[in-house]
Amino acid sequence: REYLLVAEFLAGGREILDAEVSRDTIRDALSIIRRLWNAGIAHRDVKPSNLLARDGKVFLIDVAFCQVRPSPWRQVVDLANMMLVLALRTSPEMVYQEARGLFSSEEIAEAFAATRGITVPSQLRAEIRKDGRDLVGAFRALAPARAPVRIQRWSVRRLGVTAGVLLGAAIAVSLLWAS
Repeated sequence: REYLLVAEFLAGGREILDAEVSRDTIRDALSIIRRLWNAGIAHRDVKPSNLLARDGKVFLIDVAFCQVRPSPWRQVVDLANMMLVLALRTSPEMVYQEARGLFSSEEIAEAFAATRGITVPSQLRAEIRKDGRDLVGAFRALAPARAPVRIQRWSVRRLGVTAGVLLGAAIAVSLLWAS
């Protein structure tokens, strides 16, 4: 099967890093994430080039890889990435203050507890490095303390499956050598 994703051309839209960002713009951008959460969707690629602004309104584009019924972890990563993008044009304090109007302190704390290098798109990581401020650290300082969220969780089941796969591979290799 083949699918075609049709999207509207956003005439006059500018990448968020090239646009004026006010409190209203921040609120509008964060409300996109709230609406995605309410719909049970995660974008999975919130970064500057996927955020366009036109006439003070923010548009999240490139929705081809959205996830329906994502894990809560996947959703909070979208929130953290959106907050980081917005902080590149303003301040973490202003973004955090506006985020508190739509998200609880615990949700924001969870978002930054889940933020690791691998969860931040490479374009956003590069822009944060260029900016020079420790934006993730600033947001963690503003939010309530929260233990980091481990991305990979080892359980007894996962260990058993891993051991089984390794044992099966060893048996297969030994059978191939024996024949």
